[in-house]
Amino acid sequence: MHTQLLSRAALVAACVGSLAAAQLTTYPSMVKTDSPATSNGWTTTPLWTVGETIGTYTPVGIPDGIFAFAQGPNAANVLVTHELSASQGTSYALANGLQLKGARISSFKIRRGASPSGQIVANVFRAGPAYDAVYDRQGAVVTSATQINEGTSTTNGFDRFCSANGVTAGQYNFTHDVFLCGEETGKPSVPHGGSMWALDVAARTLWAVPALGRGAWENATALDPQDPSKVALLLGDDTEGAPLYLYVGEKNAGSGGFLDQNGLEVGKLHAWKADNGDLTPQQFSGVGSFRTGSFVEVVAKNPLLAGQPGHDAFGWLDSDLLQLQADALGCFSFSRPEDVATNPFDGTQAAFASTGRGQLFPADNWGDVYVVDVDFATLKAHVVIVADADGLSVPDAGIRNPDNLDWARDGKIYIVEDKSTSPSSLFGAATGIEASTWQLDAVTKVATRIGEIDRTSVAPLGTTDAAPLEIGNWETSGVLDVTHLFGHLPNERLLIVDVQAHSLTNGPIGGSTGLVQGGQLLFLSRVGQQ
Repeated sequence: MHTQLLSRAALVAACVGSLAAAQLTTYPSMVKTDSPATSNGWTTTPLWTVGETIGTYTPVGIPDGIFAFAQGPNAANVLVTHELSASQGTSYALANGLQLKGARISSFKIRRGASPSGQIVANVFRAGPAYDAVYDRQGAVVTSATQINEGTSTTNGFDRFCSANGVTAGQYNFTHDVFLCGEETGKPSVPHGGSMWALDVAARTLWAVPALGRGAWENATALDPQDPSKVALLLGDDTEGAPLYLYVGEKNAGSGGFLDQNGLEVGKLHAWKADNGDLTPQQFSGVGSFRTGSFVEVVAKNPLLAGQPGHDAFGWLDSDLLQLQADALGCFSFSRPEDVATNPFDGTQAAFASTGRGQLFPADNWGDVYVVDVDFATLKAHVVIVADADGLSVPDAGIRNPDNLDWARDGKIYIVEDKSTSPSSLFGAATGIEASTWQLDAVTKVATRIGEIDRTSVAPLGTTDAAPLEIGNWETSGVLDVTHLFGHLPNERLLIVDVQAHSLTNGPIGGSTGLVQGGQLLFLSRVGQQ
């Protein structure tokens, strides 16, 4: 069955409510699904392109992590992080008037309906910042940028929000709708390492979560701890040789506030250790290979060492010291942990990517996708490799440097690539294929390329591609299954993804003090089984 997009007039007539600002981007898709490498029946609907204004809001570029919350029938509040460094981008204001630069979270209100005849109605009807107030690592309202950057700058805000995740109220014991994102940063960019942040979606307040420790945080995903008094989060620290972390929090064990009610104030941090003593991907590689192990506790805070080297003023360990502690306990060092996503049918399982670090681990130059299965009664955990391009005769033909991913409700894992081979010129050299989006069957291990970056879609008008021949310069970043939130056709799978077009910086984008880099937000869909 073929889908078709209604005309703008028909779109307005078909949607209910005020649509004065409703729109779709005027630019073509930055992802192609009809190339020789991707002809698998998927189609795209571009929603917004960097440089466009929705109502009065002009989002900055480098869109990354995505999570969505229902916003009425066939509509959702789609929250998107922007991976800007702390000093980059146009300024935005909190409700108290504080002006901040740097990473941020945008809210896109999106509708999509489907008629029995196969017509699709889609639009972005509102957009703006996702939060009005911020609370720092001590729980104080942020009135100065220094409470965020922990330095001296009065304008630098968050540093490189990366992937993102969320939980709805009642899911996995969370009390509120919570959006989770982390700062993918470390020393010396920040004094002690990045922080994880939790957005109270309804209250529009963003809270630092020190209990999760310091790291170059890629993402966190909620697991089912099998105990109603607890919450659990699997954490990806995007640092070479980092462990896989697990946080187990106690609900209502502290101050009684938002963090405490959601188990994010009091808890313990753990890192995964293989039973057989393996320490690196040099010893554990290959599709189908598995290791049993367990999560062992690591100490994230020592008040007795507050203010001492390797600790902040309250005793929280710096990210590098936390990693050294895990190493001393014999925990496994992954090449470079990236995104994490929970199995929607088994809350004790999650997929996670390690993007590869050939300089450090030659056996893992192209990255791996793993599935971890946690027994919360004992904290034992089984880890299996479900994708490993290093084992292919032509690694460039497989899933290369997996980055963001989502475990969808069709049972498949959807994965995007982020070039990080050593040397970087290996990426695309054998195949000529641009950075791609993949569908992976975790059971059969069969991977299918469903989308490929289209470098001809240079936008907005007036910008130019500074590196048109560099394969992998652009990347698809965030990816999320949103089929259940929007109107869709029978047997349709609907994803929302975003593109980071790193080499688009000039013209209306305005460089590092403007929108920083180009990009796009779009739907990716397919009708029928694959």
